[in-house]
Amino acid sequence: MADDAVAPDFTAPSLRVWSGLPLISLGPAGCISGFLFRRESPCGRIIELDTSAQQRIIATRGASLLEEYWGGYVALFSDPSGSVHLVRDPSGMLPCYMSRTGPCVRAASDMPVLVEPGRGRVDFSVIARMLASVDALGRKTGIVGIEELLPGERLIAAETGTAINVAWSPYEHVRKRPKLSFADTAELLRSTVKDTVGAWTSCFDSILLGVSGGVDSSIVAASAVPRTPGLRCLTMAEPGTDGDERRYAEALVGKLGVGLDARLYDFGTIDLARPVLPHCPIPSASHLMQAIAAVHAALDEEKRIDAYFTGNGGDNVFCNMHSAAPLADRLLALGPTLGLFATARDLADLTGSPLATVWAHGWRRVWNRRNSHPIRVDLSGLTAGAGKAALDTADRHPWLAAPPGALPGKKAYVAMLARAQKCIELYPRNSAPPQIAPLLSQPVLELGLSIPTWYAVNGGRDRAVARAAYMIDLPPLVVERRTKGSPSGFLRRLFDAHMSVALELLRGGRLVEAGLLDPAYLDRVANAAWKDDGRDHRILALCGAETWVRWWEERA
Repeated sequence: MADDAVAPDFTAPSLRVWSGLPLISLGPAGCISGFLFRRESPCGRIIELDTSAQQRIIATRGASLLEEYWGGYVALFSDPSGSVHLVRDPSGMLPCYMSRTGPCVRAASDMPVLVEPGRGRVDFSVIARMLASVDALGRKTGIVGIEELLPGERLIAAETGTAINVAWSPYEHVRKRPKLSFADTAELLRSTVKDTVGAWTSCFDSILLGVSGGVDSSIVAASAVPRTPGLRCLTMAEPGTDGDERRYAEALVGKLGVGLDARLYDFGTIDLARPVLPHCPIPSASHLMQAIAAVHAALDEEKRIDAYFTGNGGDNVFCNMHSAAPLADRLLALGPTLGLFATARDLADLTGSPLATVWAHGWRRVWNRRNSHPIRVDLSGLTAGAGKAALDTADRHPWLAAPPGALPGKKAYVAMLARAQKCIELYPRNSAPPQIAPLLSQPVLELGLSIPTWYAVNGGRDRAVARAAYMIDLPPLVVERRTKGSPSGFLRRLFDAHMSVALELLRGGRLVEAGLLDPAYLDRVANAAWKDDGRDHRILALCGAETWVRWWEERA
């Protein structure tokens, strides 16, 4: 965080750094802000680097940092030519937003440091893309002039201007052929995740972990418990719906021997006119976060919380894929072997589709293998002009540009990873503890990229490698679970109770005024005869975008 009224924590030629986190020195040339761990097993936190490691990092422009260490950090240093480098680690766990003016760059982990709310100019084309699909987003944020340095990117600032290039690419870690058997891969995943999560837990004394009783958060819990005596678990519930996952969470904590706070979503904590996580680069947060934030505040009063842990990103990292892409990958990687029939059966069991349909979709994936990964968009409620802006490809995530020969399933998997890293920050860094999503850590990402996609559907189960890896650590009710909980019942109840308030907020709002939202869509939603199961989520998402825009444009 930059504050010219406060002395910087580090200075070097052409570089000044203010940090709310302890800095790791790179000598007189720079520093690392954030958390850093060594690659060896067991992982350990790095507090300082020796002189040779510092020199390697600067000489390689950060390449040795990415090869020898991992964490949640941004490295900042100047090279002998006077150019300044910013390198963001591949996990994306420390945000990095920036404004560029010629050779000058200002970067921060909280956007309001760069633009004072009330003075920001909203980029409605970015809001349109977000409403159409998070996959359509690139480096731009919803505020004009503010970009995100994406995970794994390097920014170079020189006298002649600035440039951004890829310092870490997911495709460098993709393998087309299996290196290990399924069983050996599962064991390697277990040891990697346990080591990685354990390293993160060593950084905090008091951790609150959100658990749903699903596979991903349960894996984080099982990995954290041995090294975190004070771990607390929280599950949120909506009684009488599939959003009530308390029995799964209770089975989990019973197996692990830790405590559980089970809280209900509370209508009284929701205010549709109040923005949800407005400090984030795009208004993608659900109103559920208002209810969760109220519970977090209450639990923090009972006992101070140093970090919020989450299983977010697990679906993506563990390759929760329900398409025929794994079948196409196996054919393209190994040829027409007997194993193809096993993968086809696995996909039929997983998706409930006839074998003929699985084969047809798999062949279609093979036939279209040279095409880019398709981005699915939802233009409902948007005007024609907004729809055109949403489909503009000028600003796309660089990971979507796959190299020639990339397998269809790996393209989809990389897109899933990029999606998982959008807005993983929970609260502003300068006023609240961080949220840690340890499953997005670099060692786990790199291992996941190397695992064949057909392993992920082995036996007709999603995330099959992860399930096999933690079979002995989790209760059968959790590890064999095939249903997925959802707070959609609470959101539907919220919409039904406040539909008129939501529509009034939108009808006189900035989204309509800016030509983004079609007023006729709001009229159709208000018509009780119109049936569309997605309208509650869509209207609430539009309300979230509306209040986010107003916060940035109008806040005193």
